[in-house]
Amino acid sequence: MIKVKICGITNLEDALAASFLGADALGFIFSRRSPRFINEKAAKKIINSLDPFLIKAGVFLDQDKEEVLGIASRLHLDVLQFHGSEAPAYCRFFRPNFKIIKTIFPEEGACASTVSRYNVDAFLFDIKYEDKQRGSKVLSPLAIEEIKSLAREKRVIISGGLNPKNLNRIKKIKPYAVDVASGVESMVGKKDEKLVEKFIKGIKNEASR
Repeated sequence: MIKVKICGITNLEDALAASFLGADALGFIFSRRSPRFINEKAAKKIINSLDPFLIKAGVFLDQDKEEVLGIASRLHLDVLQFHGSEAPAYCRFFRPNFKIIKTIFPEEGACASTVSRYNVDAFLFDIKYEDKQRGSKVLSPLAIEEIKSLAREKRVIISGGLNPKNLNRIKKIKPYAVDVASGVESMVGKKDEKLVEKFIKGIKNEASR
């Protein structure tokens, strides 16, 4: 079954609702460049209240390795997601203590050649924030086709503009997981419980067919 990660968690209410509704993982963004940034102290209060079987993922963007390691260790994170230009050696630094997800931006060029350089646990495909600001809201058809091919051999996570209304876009990819933030929000950093429920049910129901 396709797994669901609800990302950009900023408050306990949203975290508990997502967990209750069937999310497999929650994402906490520790990069100050994100409008959904959360500091370590606030994240700790949320994480300490969560189901122990729920995956807690920390999202980082081109940050100092020691800073990342400190946050990840103190919060007992399960997964580290690197969302910038982190090199393969940078990602290897954190293994085997943590599971690693590397974000790939397919519009930059060939996905396969980029993916082949990394020894990580999964690859998340997304659109750069700047491109989203310029109007690119979803992954291109060309990117979708290339990702579909990679999904046969790698754990592929689809992000980039997903919401409850466009889940049919992932049918032909058959990804390992999907990742959503803004697509289930009522405002930046605040999840809409009804949208979260629709999104999770849409993924789980589709995967079970």
